[in-house]
Amino acid sequence: MDVEDLLNEHLKQLAIIAQQHLPSAPERQLALTSLVYRILNSSQLCRPQSKQFVGVYQDIYNEAVQDLLAYVCHNINEYEPNRESVMAWVNVLLERRFFRDAISKVIDQQQIKRITLSELDNIASPTESQTSIDLIKECIELDRENLFRQECIEQKLDTNFQTLVLQRTDGKSWKEIAAKLEINVSTLTSFYSRCLAKFADKLKAYCIEDG
Repeated sequence: MDVEDLLNEHLKQLAIIAQQHLPSAPERQLALTSLVYRILNSSQLCRPQSKQFVGVYQDIYNEAVQDLLAYVCHNINEYEPNRESVMAWVNVLLERRFFRDAISKVIDQQQIKRITLSELDNIASPTESQTSIDLIKECIELDRENLFRQECIEQKLDTNFQTLVLQRTDGKSWKEIAAKLEINVSTLTSFYSRCLAKFADKLKAYCIEDG
């Protein structure tokens, strides 16, 4: 057996040991701890879309790997030893699920600040009582022209841009919002991004007027 085969066999045995014990059992926790350590240090985790997302790729990747490993620890019983290697299993999850989820999560953390292609950050000076984010939230909450309430998701007409912004600025994650509204996260974030682009000039103008 070569080094890769030995690694895969070792990871498989750790996964099987974890599966054989109850979640609260020390043996399971010990096996999972070792499994996670071996995965992280295997140099075999894939790096999806590695040439994209310049400047934020590592943040996205780290977020994705963190969520992946948490998933592995809580869902190790979903791994099928007779079907594939552990690394094959985790790499599929990383590429097809957790990296995609992390893109919207990491980028959206700064989305409001960059709402007008990074120009809004320079509108409000540090000495002013309201930040650009506060002004943006105020503009959307007031919605004097009833624009933001009317901008709805086609398949969910009771979900509008105003609602999403207010929930996001209140600290709710996309996963929380998606679960509550029973909408796919990617659908929400795509709609949100389109709205930001559509209303960028109006929000910028409000910040200049009231800032």
